[in-house]
Parts: sequence; C-alpha cells; structure tokens
Amino acid sequence: MERRRDDMELEALHEISGTLSNASDLTKALTSTLTILRLLLEMENGTVSLFDPMTGEVFVEAAPEMTDAERILGRLRPGEGIVGRTFQNGIPMLVPDVRSEPLFLDRTGSWRNFEEPRALLSVPIRDARVTLGVLTVDRPHRAQPPTYDRDLRFLSVVAALIAARVRLAQLDTLGQRAKADAPPILPPPDRFPGIVGSSRRMRDVMSLVLRVGPSRATVFLRGESGTGKELIARALHDASPRAERPFVAVNCAAMAPSLFESELFGHEKGAFTGAQAAQLGRLEMADGGTLFLDEVGEIPVPLQVKLLRALQERQFERVGGRRTITVDVRIVAATNRDMEEAVRQGTFRLDLYHRLSVVTLEIPPLRERPEDVPELARHFLADLNEENERKCELTSDALTALAGCRWTGNVRQLRNCLERAVVSSVQDRIGPRELCLQAAGGCRLEEVSSDLVTLLSPANRPTLAAPAPAPLVGVGAAGTAVRLAVPAAGEELTERDRLVRALERSGYVQAKAARLLGMTVRQLRYRVQKYGIALERF
Repeated sequence: MERRRDDMELEALHEISGTLSNASDLTKALTSTLTILRLLLEMENGTVSLFDPMTGEVFVEAAPEMTDAERILGRLRPGEGIVGRTFQNGIPMLVPDVRSEPLFLDRTGSWRNFEEPRALLSVPIRDARVTLGVLTVDRPHRAQPPTYDRDLRFLSVVAALIAARVRLAQLDTLGQRAKADAPPILPPPDRFPGIVGSSRRMRDVMSLVLRVGPSRATVFLRGESGTGKELIARALHDASPRAERPFVAVNCAAMAPSLFESELFGHEKGAFTGAQAAQLGRLEMADGGTLFLDEVGEIPVPLQVKLLRALQERQFERVGGRRTITVDVRIVAATNRDMEEAVRQGTFRLDLYHRLSVVTLEIPPLRERPEDVPELARHFLADLNEENERKCELTSDALTALAGCRWTGNVRQLRNCLERAVVSSVQDRIGPRELCLQAAGGCRLEEVSSDLVTLLSPANRPTLAAPAPAPLVGVGAAGTAVRLAVPAAGEELTERDRLVRALERSGYVQAKAARLLGMTVRQLRYRVQKYGIALERF
C-alpha cells in the first residue's frame, strides 16, 4: 500500500510539473493541476486562490469542481476564513472535520454534502518570503488510514511548483507593463490622423500606443464615454504588424444577449430559427487582425464564460457546430464602467477582467486637457466645413470660450457643438455668443468657467453676461430646439422670413435649408406650403 502511494505521488508530480511548464494559460494550468490531484490521489474540491493587490483580497483563480457563479463569490480578506488565515500566517492548516470548524465560511456555497465528514487541507503558495496564494483540497474520512501529515507535505511541494508558475506569469505581465512605462516615444506627425491633441496627457497616451502596439498583448482601454476609445484602438492596430489585416469592432452594449454568441462566434445553417445559412462571427472576421470589444463591461455573466474560453484558447465552435475553429486575434477591449466595482458585485468575472487588463490604458477626459480643445475644434471645423460646403471660422474668443467649458460629453460633445454651429449659423464667423447659445446641453453660458470672463476683452464681456435676444428656433431631428440665428437689433423676422432666408442661403436646396433651420425636410415642406412660398420659381 505504501509503495502504491509512492508511485501515485511520483506520477502526480510528474504530470503536474509537465502541465505547469507547458500550458501557456495560467488558469488552465492550475485547473489541470487540481484535476490531476483528484484523479490520482483522491484530493477533491481543489482550489487555487491568489492574492489580488488591486483589491487586497484573495480570489479563487481555479476550481474545477465549482461553478463560475460560485468562484466569483470566493473572495476573502487576509485572515478571513481558512484560506485567508493560511494566506496571512503563511503556514499549512489542517481541519480534521470541516463541519465543526467555525473558521470555515463556505463563502462560495459550493459545499453541498455535509453528511460525510471531510478533512480540509490548506497550504500557502509561497515564493521565497512572499505568499502568492493558497492551495486547498479536501479528503473524505473514508480514506483509511488518515495520511494528513503526509498529504500536507506533498501539497507543499505542489504549491512550490504552482508558485514558480504564478511568478512566471506575473513577471510576464510586469514585462508588458515595463514596456508601457518606458520613456515616451512620440509618433511622427500625421501617423494617426484621426487623433488630435498635443497636451502632455495625450502625448503619454500615444507614446504608450507606440510601445504596446507592436506586441501581442491584450490592451484594456479605460475612459469616459466620448473620449475616443475606438480611435485609440485603431491606432493600436495601425501600430502593430497586423495593420494590413482586419480591424473588427463590436459594440457589446448594443448587442442583444440572445444574439451575442452568434455575432461573436458565428453560427451554422439551421442552428436556430431563421439561420438559413452559415455565418462567420466577428472572431473569424478578425482572424490575423484585431478585435475591438467596446463596452465590454455590458456583457452578461453567462456569456463571459464563453468569451473567456475563446480568449484563452483562441478556439471556439460556431453556434450549432461541432468543428473547433482556431484564430489568431489580438484583443483590445474598452469600457467606461467601474470594473473593480463590477467585479466586487459579481456582475463581471474576475478571471476575465485579469485576462483583458494585461496592459491598461487610461484615456483622459477632455476637461483634463483643455489645451487640446482649440486644436480639436479647428480639426472638427475643417471636416464639418467640407461636409456642409461651408467656410466657417471660429473667432479667438470662441476658441477661448470652448476651452473654458467642462465638456461632460468629452470629444464627442465638442464635435456635436461645432456641428450645430456650422449648420445653424448664418454668418461664416462664429463667435462665443452664437456658439455657446446654440450648444444645447453643451457649451452653455453657465458651463463656461468663471475664469473665462477675465480672458475675454472688456468689449466682449457684456455679450457673455447679457441675456440673449429672441432666437430663431427650429426643431432638430431628436426633438431638441436648435438656434438658427440672432436677428440684428430692432429686426423682427417672421417664420416665413426665416424660411426664405434659409432657402436663399442654401441655394434653395431643401435638404440643406432644413439643416440650417434645424428641422426635417418634411417639416420644411409643410411650412413652405403653409406660407405659399413658390419653390417652382427657384
């Protein structure tokens, strides 16, 4: 019997060392290790928990006999429960009968059968003097005679092998981050034409893009809505060796949960009602290139499991199919959510979070880089002039006013503000008065910082402080009021006059006149008919 046990332990160590050395994915390697312990040595319900310095908690990294929902709940503070106590003290623990142990919290809820007495063995995973995590297994009392001391010594050897593998994974991650922390590398002019900004914050972002872009590392973009995360994702793609391959973007928030799996992985003909032909998924479309997962924090938890497997293995099956498809895809993900809070609440898997955040890139909000606003405004204005066949210019006071706004909607809000000004302004020169009054929800007077007033000339200050004259108002496509023009002092324009002016300015092109008035073509035609404006002579 003793000889038999020696052989089994030796075989288990051989299999475990091979698994930990050869598996490229840490979670998969740890899961296989725990499976070997169960199959060869009857060490059941194994778990590997690792310390997360971000949250200060110990979380379950691998547990093949737990469900995903149970694993998410397995988070403990150092000193809390058996796992937390083992981590804090750094010494092995033996609980002969877990049913009568007050330290056993069953935080995961995975212990379903308490009728059979079981011993719980817990050993620290240590690298030199640093405790990285905890390895636990349980053994039923039917194992006779008890060999708990021997089991603890054996598990300590396994924990040492695991520590080496965990440390290797951490060093690999640190290597990726070290590249990100290298001295700034600035892109040459016009390298990424869609990205505008010369502030230090943006220079740091683009320097990181150039350093990380050529690697295979997964990148997690964090930032508020409207900061241009997709543009940064495209820049990462363009800076990589994959630049000639596809860049495929997926808006996870806009995708129905029932269609997400089919959209991402594709489906075979007849996989579900309406599937009349096989369809490629976004992962296959991005093969050899980059897959951009926008708003990744909105993916439902059940679908996160399938996404995690695809990211780890780079393999998947189409919906309704059995053939395994292998792809070579670089992942860039983005979110504006508080992911740490989502992990704590159990709405986002911790293992998927770690898988995505190999390199994290924070996109600064526009209010933290006001020096970029004038450059962005000129860039957008050039595009909008071309789109609308205009020659609008921003006065220096208008640029100052724009730089003083808080821009809660970031770059997207700035562009919308300028677009409203271009399509609504009668004059080609756009000043702060016209610009700020037209930007509904954007650059309004009350959102301009008080410091701005001191920057404007005395002649312009009354303009900012005075109430606006009665505006010409049209109804925008979203039902919002859009200012068309401010009449000259003493000038009263009827709605008919406004229609005629807009038609004259647009060369009597109804679609363009409707945009100037902030209404639809249908609304314009109704008013033209109402006031008897003879368009046939135009």
